[in-house]
Amino acid sequence: MRNKFILSISAFALILYSSAQAGTSRTNDSQNRASRASHSSRPQSARTKAKASPRPQVPAIGASTKSINDAPQANVTPPAPDSVVTEPVAIERRTVPPPPANLMSGRNATLTQRESIGMAMARNYSNNHVMPTQGAEGVIVFPFGETMPSIVCAPLIVCDITLQAGEVVNDINVGDAVRWRLTPATSGSGMGTTTHVIVKPTDAALQTNAIITTDRRTYVLKLVSRRTDYMARISFTYGDDRQEQWRNYRERVTPLGNTNMPSQSALNFNYSITGAKPRWLPTRVYSDSNKTYIEFPEAVATSEAPALLVLGEGHQEQLVNYRVIGTRYIVDKIFDRAELIGGTGNHQTKVTITRRD
Repeated sequence: MRNKFILSISAFALILYSSAQAGTSRTNDSQNRASRASHSSRPQSARTKAKASPRPQVPAIGASTKSINDAPQANVTPPAPDSVVTEPVAIERRTVPPPPANLMSGRNATLTQRESIGMAMARNYSNNHVMPTQGAEGVIVFPFGETMPSIVCAPLIVCDITLQAGEVVNDINVGDAVRWRLTPATSGSGMGTTTHVIVKPTDAALQTNAIITTDRRTYVLKLVSRRTDYMARISFTYGDDRQEQWRNYRERVTPLGNTNMPSQSALNFNYSITGAKPRWLPTRVYSDSNKTYIEFPEAVATSEAPALLVLGEGHQEQLVNYRVIGTRYIVDKIFDRAELIGGTGNHQTKVTITRRD
């Protein structure tokens, strides 16, 4: 009896649960139909707008979020790492001269009347109408001392200033030593050694001056640089050269027995010649009251002429002027001891000349 009662209660509970589930299913169906009806009743434009609405963007760190969604969006493809720089960088070309030096004082000095006259004379000297001439092998020849020579050079090009044969440079000073380079070079050997000053600017549109001091004279030059124009070789003519040539001529054509020359008895032949025995060994050495004469054999004309060094007290080398006339050295002083040196290095030969009285 008890079991029948429990079965009846279970069957009744099952019927109640089934009825509740059916009611819930009908309610959900009604809601779904109402939702579909409401969706279909909205205007087409609203549905299109809702469908086209973009996804919200996440701003980058530190970026402003005020107008990020309002800005027009573009499909930008980031460049590859190797294609960031695809065009060569243009090289700056200077079309105007460099600015003047930035001096500490903003104003110029006022010249007095004497200073103004001096400046006018300096301008007349540097701007006079004495023109250079063209020498052999395209050399530009300036007359020394008559005007201020203007040397035109170009970047990446060297210009050669040729000095007088035997002339030795003591010092070189350049106004713009940073952008102008002046270096020495030589050609020849012995008494025929010639000094060359090699000029090279580092930029165009430069102007400065240079002073070259030698053992004979002082050169004052104006240096100008241009892009492509340049003077390859520059040399000078000297007024004292012509005087020296005439003096040498007179000494060559005047015989020893001339009344203007000292007599044989007035010459001193008391000199000794010692040392090596080269082909150019002097044949005799003699002096008068002012000069010393060294005579060489004819072989000196076909061999390298030796250099002459005059030795003073303590065998110190002294500067002395001498010139070559034919096969003779004419020294402008009377010395007690001198050396003739030929060749170089291990092949050097030395001959000593000593006055015995």
